[in-house]
Amino acid sequence: MSTTPDPVTMTMMSASDALQTCTEACAEWQREIARFADLRLDANRRSWEALMTARDIPGVIKGQQEWGLQAATDYTQEAVRLTRLLTALSLTGTTPAVQDAARLVA
Repeated sequence: MSTTPDPVTMTMMSASDALQTCTEACAEWQREIARFADLRLDANRRSWEALMTARDIPGVIKGQQEWGLQAATDYTQEAVRLTRLLTALSLTGTTPAVQDAARLVA
């Protein structure tokens, strides 16, 4: 009796593994985008509050400058996070979270 799965079963198992990896990657991407959107919405709200309470033109300009610097920093950091996520996916086929979990188990 043979214990080796037939080619159709192996193909189905491989496709199932690929689908699971893809699903995990999409979920990780969505979590990251949602985290970033929450971060920026909160920062924008704080900026609007600062602009509304500004008493003069220099206060408004200061608020706009702070918003611009924070936005540039946030977008740069997000680009780095997304690049790391895509790099990890392309090199290993798994997300960084899965790799960390594998390190803990190993």
